[in-house]
Amino acid sequence: MLPLFIAESDFPTAPAVKQAIVDAAEREMFGYTPAPHAHRLGEAVAGFYADRYGWRPDAEEIFPVADVVRGVMLAIQYFTEGDVVVPVPAYFPFLDVAEVAGRKRIDVNSAGGLNLAEVEAAFANGAGSIIVTNPFNPGGYVFTEKQLDEVCALARKYGARVIVDEIHAPLVYDGTHVCAAANNPDVCITVTATSKAWNVAGLKCAQMIFSNDEDAKTWNAMSGVAKDGVGTLGIVAAEACYDHGREFLDEEIAQLKANRDWLVENLPKAVPGIEIEVPAATYLMFLNFKNTKLVDEKPAAWLRRHAKVAMNEGMDFGPGGKHRARMNFATSPEILEEAVRRIGGAVAKL
Repeated sequence: MLPLFIAESDFPTAPAVKQAIVDAAEREMFGYTPAPHAHRLGEAVAGFYADRYGWRPDAEEIFPVADVVRGVMLAIQYFTEGDVVVPVPAYFPFLDVAEVAGRKRIDVNSAGGLNLAEVEAAFANGAGSIIVTNPFNPGGYVFTEKQLDEVCALARKYGARVIVDEIHAPLVYDGTHVCAAANNPDVCITVTATSKAWNVAGLKCAQMIFSNDEDAKTWNAMSGVAKDGVGTLGIVAAEACYDHGREFLDEEIAQLKANRDWLVENLPKAVPGIEIEVPAATYLMFLNFKNTKLVDEKPAAWLRRHAKVAMNEGMDFGPGGKHRARMNFATSPEILEEAVRRIGGAVAKL
């Protein structure tokens, strides 16, 4: 079975990040996080954002949290009221996070972007927040500054909040990632992490980026029980990613772009009729098999059985996922070539 599903890469750990973890282990940093490291993480995040995205958040208003999903849930629970708007198809934990936070989920169409009319209708009916994943998972597209400003303007109009997941932001292929909070610090709460770009999800350290003083005060006043779960080694690794992992990141992006372009050229040859949303970011590709010989509404299950290639089922991402499968292409060219050979061979037998 070729595993092309879980959103992590097959690439080796960045040498500087690995060395930081080894050094911390040799110093036996296995206890609670020393305060200086949490502060340095804020500085590292702020510096990376300034250099890569052109917006410098306040390092004093950046705080570690266990992971992005936890950060999004805490933002809903402590910073918003009312229902939660979720653009679908969506990263599947976001389909459940509203309910876990004690709220109702309101779906809006996210095919190719945000349907602003649906977003405004949800806000007008009392929704208090929207989750904006930028770059988008599973589609791989990026929001423009205009699109982000428009959804933030709607949130401002109705007294709602925009919770921005930027976990894939380091993996934009061309141009510069646009931070929604740069122009809209009053309505945005940003959550990010090094886990996708540097493959350190298991170390449990995402970051809450607040862009106004009131939100930072609210966070500081929250119980530590709510905010607990960050790993000391995770903070050390994240700091190293932002400060010393940029050359590795550039090399990774070059390889991912080559992988993406190869798939865009060769997958349609192997599977006639397949539709590919060419990702502008991330290492995830949302494939549409509707017009191929594989007409099953759940193509990933069929491919797992008949091609021995494992991808995420499109329907797991909510409405809009029929006939689709999400492929992770953060692997070697050899594995991608074998996957395409297997998929093409299995579909050809139908």
